[in-house]
Amino acid sequence: MENSKQIKLSKAILEMKFMKRTKEKVEKEKEDAEGQAMYSGEITEEMRRTGNLVFISTSIVNCKNLIDGRLSFGGMNPEIEKLMANDYGIQLGEEEKRKEKDITDVEMAEGYSTVVNTVEKKFSKSNKHKFKNKKFMKPVDGPLM
Repeated sequence: MENSKQIKLSKAILEMKFMKRTKEKVEKEKEDAEGQAMYSGEITEEMRRTGNLVFISTSIVNCKNLIDGRLSFGGMNPEIEKLMANDYGIQLGEEEKRKEKDITDVEMAEGYSTVVNTVEKKFSKSNKHKFKNKKFMKPVDGPLM
């Protein structure tokens, strides 16, 4: 009944600078009303009166079988995965062992040699052009301007 008697402010007024707090208050009330309407069948009056209840368990039984520290999967952190294998008896498969090295030493050597050849070709061409066009030109004797 209070909502029907209350005067509602227009959106234009609520958008003004000095109405920021009022706008936040109106929006909060609106959200609370929507939440109460949505969960009216599930939340009883007794629940509203008692408030929030927090249950604290002092037992450490729940923490007994947890795994310690950091975890890694799929080759994201090989060092951690090695530690996990040692500590927890996890056997790494052949695929995971191959994932530790992204490329082999032979592939790395081939790639490096092609890069060296490419750079060598680039600089050899530019040096030839530089020295080809650079010649000493004799000054021409003639009238001065």
